[in-house]
Amino acid sequence: MARQLWAFVVIAFKSGVRDRVLQAILGVGFLLLFSIPVVAVFSMRQVLALAVSYSLSVVSLLGLLLAVFLASGVLSRDLERRTIYTVCSLPLSRSVYLVGRFLGFALLVLLALAILSGLTAIAVFILDLVYPPAVPFSWWNFCLALWFQYWILLLVGAVVIVLSAFATSTFLPLALSVGVYFAAFSTEAVKYYTESPLGRTQTAPVIRWLAKGAYWLLPNFSAFDLKAQAIYSLPLDHRALWLTQLYGIGYLAVLLVAATMIFSRREFL
Repeated sequence: MARQLWAFVVIAFKSGVRDRVLQAILGVGFLLLFSIPVVAVFSMRQVLALAVSYSLSVVSLLGLLLAVFLASGVLSRDLERRTIYTVCSLPLSRSVYLVGRFLGFALLVLLALAILSGLTAIAVFILDLVYPPAVPFSWWNFCLALWFQYWILLLVGAVVIVLSAFATSTFLPLALSVGVYFAAFSTEAVKYYTESPLGRTQTAPVIRWLAKGAYWLLPNFSAFDLKAQAIYSLPLDHRALWLTQLYGIGYLAVLLVAATMIFSRREFL
């Protein structure tokens, strides 16, 4: 079983490396990240802070595009080429196929994010030497922000795979996953507002119920967002970070289990 799982991981990784979408996004990423010094000098007082904010935003945007398009190809590519019929006829579990393809996607996103993060780190390092900030820059915060950004992309990719497991079109998982991505950053703030005294007077009970339901159903990406801590070198709550990491692992496991359950019941033949 381990050999079969690894075989699907390698296949998914190699096919993703040859994907033109990956190459195009990385090419755009190189151009945007090389513009970090140009953008940063527009702020004469907080050059490094602007550079870090700009670079993390670029990595976040490009990472979202990578996660959405690469994850959508995990199943749709085999469906279009009809290789899924061959896979389903083999004496192996569909869960092995799906988990292997997801792990290949995870390695591919990790490689792409490592390349973009390396270019970002070089630009930030140079600006840190030329324009040293009043508060020493925390590379630990910066690396943690990138690490948790990677987990956001993993969760987005898992959401795409869950939607692709039962969807018959490619557009629907793409559109819904992008909507989940943006909604997951605001569910916590919306829930707290609707539960506040002011929110209770200005929102209907059904809105509060929907806000609470979205908060518990969708992933809470605001907990993974460490941009402010990286930009301003703020102190970190390590207990909260460990809880966030465990939350990410648990939520990812739930998504993969749901995807395998749906995919195992889907008829292809």
